[in-house]
Amino acid sequence: MSSGHLELDLLDRAVKGDRAALSQLLLLHYDGLRQHIAMRLRGELHQLVLADDILHQTMVRASQAIGRYQPRHEGAFRAWLQTIADNLIKDAQKRRRRERRVGQEKIPGETGSWAAAVERIAGDGTTASVRGQRRENADRLLAALASLPDDQRDMVERYYLQEQSLDEIAESLGCSKGAVRASCYRARKQLRELLGRSSLYFSG
Repeated sequence: MSSGHLELDLLDRAVKGDRAALSQLLLLHYDGLRQHIAMRLRGELHQLVLADDILHQTMVRASQAIGRYQPRHEGAFRAWLQTIADNLIKDAQKRRRRERRVGQEKIPGETGSWAAAVERIAGDGTTASVRGQRRENADRLLAALASLPDDQRDMVERYYLQEQSLDEIAESLGCSKGAVRASCYRARKQLRELLGRSSLYFSG
């Protein structure tokens, strides 16, 4: 299957709600999108915003809006992703200008790095594919994280990025510690499934 037909197939399935196809589609555009973002993060902003964090936010927003996406022409999906990334970078620049006015030293709301969170998850992964070839698997994991349902992604963000304890998450969400543990387990299981399908799809 050619790359063009592969993308169209993944896109059609992703729009219809196939999360594995969405993860594979995001991974297909991962390197090009990261390069696009890195080229635009220049100067002082480069020191304040990590490309991987903008990349993850871009994929999350694309995942949330994929059901409404309507392909218009070849290359439209790549351009759509780049537009989302550009808007996020503009938002970061606006925050930086506000930060200068109030004399703060970091961008508000930037409490952690998704790149660091991915490294944490990849480092203690339960599958051989996650434990080996860390950079490639971290890329796959980042795409899989972005394609998780909002509630599962929120749980992963709280636990791995914000480093909240199970007790803290339970208290903030008004649920039991057991419920939080179960949600984390379901999120990890979903990630393993997405990574497994992705690995098979892109092998060979």
